[in-house]
Amino acid sequence: MRRARMVAIGALGLYLAGSVYALIGHHADAFQRFGSLGVAAAILFFTDRLAQVEMSRQVSVERVLHEYGLELEVMKEGLDPRDLPRTGFDTDYLEEEQKFTHLRHTADRINSRNIVLLTLATLQWGFGDLMLRWVATL
Repeated sequence: MRRARMVAIGALGLYLAGSVYALIGHHADAFQRFGSLGVAAAILFFTDRLAQVEMSRQVSVERVLHEYGLELEVMKEGLDPRDLPRTGFDTDYLEEEQKFTHLRHTADRINSRNIVLLTLATLQWGFGDLMLRWVATL
């Protein structure tokens, strides 16, 4: 996971540096081409962050399912689930729900930022040369 994030950061850095260099130097073709690097960086970041959110969600789900499964097994044996030893099995379901809500908000924030980056980079990739030439005529 670290390697993917480092590649995404490197791609974003190259995109930003290359775009600024091409913009300042009025290199319209280079400016347009750096847009493709921005699209790649957006995809890499989105994939990496989405994987992190999913892994966090999976840990919470596994913890809840494990404890629920233990309580179910105890109930099948005819015992009171409250007799289950509390050591290591103290899942607070409301706290887990708050974690899920936080993960949903994080995923929404990541998605909205990614959409902005992806839109700008795609426009730069497709129309960057025209935009830069238009700016040069002003």
